[in-house]
Amino acid sequence: MKYTKKWGGVAALLVSVLTTANPADAISLIGNYSSTNDGDGTNASVPPSPDQKAVGFTLPTGNPYSLDSIKLRLFSYNTSNGDVALLQIYRDSAKTSTSPNEATLESVTFTNPTSSSNAVGDFIFTPTSTFTFLPDTRYWLLVDATAGFYGWLSNFPYITPTGISGITHNGYQRSGDDGSNYFSSTTFSSFEIQATEVPFEFEASGGLAILGGAWLLRKQLQKRKITKD
Repeated sequence: MKYTKKWGGVAALLVSVLTTANPADAISLIGNYSSTNDGDGTNASVPPSPDQKAVGFTLPTGNPYSLDSIKLRLFSYNTSNGDVALLQIYRDSAKTSTSPNEATLESVTFTNPTSSSNAVGDFIFTPTSTFTFLPDTRYWLLVDATAGFYGWLSNFPYITPTGISGITHNGYQRSGDDGSNYFSSTTFSSFEIQATEVPFEFEASGGLAILGGAWLLRKQLQKRKITKD
């Protein structure tokens, strides 16, 4: 097999570390997920009662993490009846935000799970493209709806979100006016963010930095055409 000349130098360099970089496994970046004792719920709905809720967290210094999935504990989520969930991620590099309004909306979108029941259940949302959480950065996960109504459940008693070493939980914020204003919520709705650490960091001469080793090679090969002998 040979690589096209357009990026052969980069490919060769990445191949050189392919055998030494260990693959990383998905872990719980942060969460408080539990289906043991369902408690209070927070609505996600459209006007005339436009409710939404966000949870904030700050990553420690170190490596970035690639988003794998987000799991939520929901009730009355019925896509057969027209419920459409909207998950959004906001980024705050300054780490000063107290709600999504003080952060920047990221471009990541999600594939929503389907449901034909109003029953309480576990629902997993997966990103439609690669998204990376950067170190030393604050993020807000916003749970909203673009059609219909559903609820985001908490455990009872409430569970404080925890995750990787050094990650900080920045609380929950709720809005009843479609995000114009937020107020603190003490209902700790159940969620879990699964992510994969970019496992390898290599500093090459000339200032070239390659993150991820074999992980990055695998990502790049999905986007580039490879020719064979």
